[in-house]
Amino acid sequence: MPSWLPPLLFTVAASAASGADVQDALAPCTALAAHVGAVAVASTAAQGRRAVDYDALLAPVITLPRPRLADPDLQARALQLLGSDHVRVVEVQHLDGPVWRIVQVQGTANCMNDRFFRVQADGVLEAVDTPASYGDLCWNSMRDIGEVSGRPALIEREFLEHPALGLDVEIAPWTNDAALATCRVSIRFDDAFQVSERFCKDPSICRDAEPLAPRLAEAYARAAGAMKMENVAPPSPERARAYAAQLLDAEANINGDHRAYTMLPTFGSPPMTPYPIYGGSPQMEVIDVDGRTLIARVGIGGVGWREIGDYLITLYEVEEPGLAAVASFVVERRPTGLPRVTASVPRPYVNTH
Repeated sequence: MPSWLPPLLFTVAASAASGADVQDALAPCTALAAHVGAVAVASTAAQGRRAVDYDALLAPVITLPRPRLADPDLQARALQLLGSDHVRVVEVQHLDGPVWRIVQVQGTANCMNDRFFRVQADGVLEAVDTPASYGDLCWNSMRDIGEVSGRPALIEREFLEHPALGLDVEIAPWTNDAALATCRVSIRFDDAFQVSERFCKDPSICRDAEPLAPRLAEAYARAAGAMKMENVAPPSPERARAYAAQLLDAEANINGDHRAYTMLPTFGSPPMTPYPIYGGSPQMEVIDVDGRTLIARVGIGGVGWREIGDYLITLYEVEEPGLAAVASFVVERRPTGLPRVTASVPRPYVNTH
């Protein structure tokens, strides 16, 4: 094992009612966790590349073959179970034995809704209780029909960016009649942030601020949607108070409404990052850069509210009557190792909104 790879931690989190039942429920996930640990050194994460090849990391324990789809007659009859003429149905998929699944995808977040039914011997369709999900099944959370060690299963995956890079996988082995107990494998990566592009109106600010850019990006990542990220370069309390009004104005004028979805200023140079427009909910802070007080805007490139790309950082000087961009940075985030894999029995997702 390379000396730079952090030691792998594999833990099993059992509930207070631990015993044979819990161990049976955990069995598919303990097997997957052990497999992930065994292949960690050879994975893309261990090699320090930008993206993790999760399919390669999970295979061959978990596979997601293309499902067998219903013929037109069965699909037409299955649609009647939904009770709506306005529902977009993506596929009617065979799960196992007589059981099938209707998959719907709706909205800009690609939210997935699935229903299950059984085809009885006489051809009549009978609704089957929909298994619980363990995420909202929107955007980076999805459920598929797959196989675990060659057995049919429901595989739910949630790809995580904040506060840590990782993946949660819920496994529910399936019999002809129903899903068995569900278990979860949680995979979390260490990561590192580094400047990949810089754009300068004022070269001296670029030079002095560049070491701060990765720290600002990491602070945004670790905030995980909190109202405020940690200020990694705060000015003196006096300067912070003096700039409080300008910060509020900047947040209202730049981050307000759909004006937040603006291009990273590059001062005439074409950016290489594929998503140079701020997405999501950028944050702003008053910071100190080698004795100069600036306002930093930190976010992630994307499309609308969707955060997809690299971290984007813009630095502004306060000028009358507003702000002037003086430098900007693109920061990449890379996985640097596989420090921990955990198997547990999860709680079903509850929508609190």
